[in-house]
Amino acid sequence: MIAEVDGDQTSANEILKQIKKWDNALKNNDIDQIIQSYTDDFSLFDVSSQLSGLMQYKAELERLSPYLTKNSYIRRRNIKVHVSGDLAFLYFYIKIENKQIDTLLEMPWCRTTLCLQKKNKKWMVLHQHISIPVNIVTKQAVDLQVKAKLKLVV
Repeated sequence: MIAEVDGDQTSANEILKQIKKWDNALKNNDIDQIIQSYTDDFSLFDVSSQLSGLMQYKAELERLSPYLTKNSYIRRRNIKVHVSGDLAFLYFYIKIENKQIDTLLEMPWCRTTLCLQKKNKKWMVLHQHISIPVNIVTKQAVDLQVKAKLKLVV
């Protein structure tokens, strides 16, 4: 996973490795594995909802579980990681594709920000924000023309 890093490279690598594990757990619909990376008081601002607490997030993942299968493919672009001490945030564009459901719903590129804190030697997600830009007049999602960056800053 290629990322631009500001701050401690070792911590950034730990975070990116954790994101890869999260991706695999998501594709395997392993909700218990997914939530191990989140704090109990985790909050989420999503495109269509706002959640507080790990149990609400788990319920949301269970609701979405029929769409999370081995046929899912998770793509991220323009990943930027900022790390200072035991706090970090990263932001990127993400798109989850699934050939089984693409005919029903084509997921657009989304903007995502994660805020993390290192607790007991493990990076934990405190907050996640996902958004899709919307044209306020037409109320339609604006297609993000995301271009891949093949740049690694160390």
